[in-house]
Amino acid sequence: MLNLGDPRTSLLDTPRKSLKARPSGLTLWNPGIVMPARVKAASRPAVTLGEPRLRPEAIRAHIEATRSVIRSLDEARVALSAHAAAAERRAAEAESDCERVGAVLETYRVEGALDDVLRGTLRQVTALMEARGLG
Repeated sequence: MLNLGDPRTSLLDTPRKSLKARPSGLTLWNPGIVMPARVKAASRPAVTLGEPRLRPEAIRAHIEATRSVIRSLDEARVALSAHAAAAERRAAEAESDCERVGAVLETYRVEGALDDVLRGTLRQVTALMEARGLG
């Protein structure tokens, strides 16, 4: 049987002898906080000049460039609509298979021209947006 000693004393009681603290060799870091004697606020100019891209003449130039792109897109729309209508009439009036195939090929040419117009317009609009800082 295990002998635990005197049942009147507990393992959690304070020891009779005082414990000696041994130095561990570790030093805790104690930072020193340094406060400046005076804090100086950052100075800003009272008025800030607008960037060159925000001045009225630059805005007018952007608006005119945008009008030009829209105008050229509208002109291309009118021209391509006329070509597509002519190809449609040609297909409707075709008397032979050869004429119908020619009308279909013309329709494909109009579609290719439309793709070219859209790509060019996209490039121009992208350039305008980048000039405005939106790209």
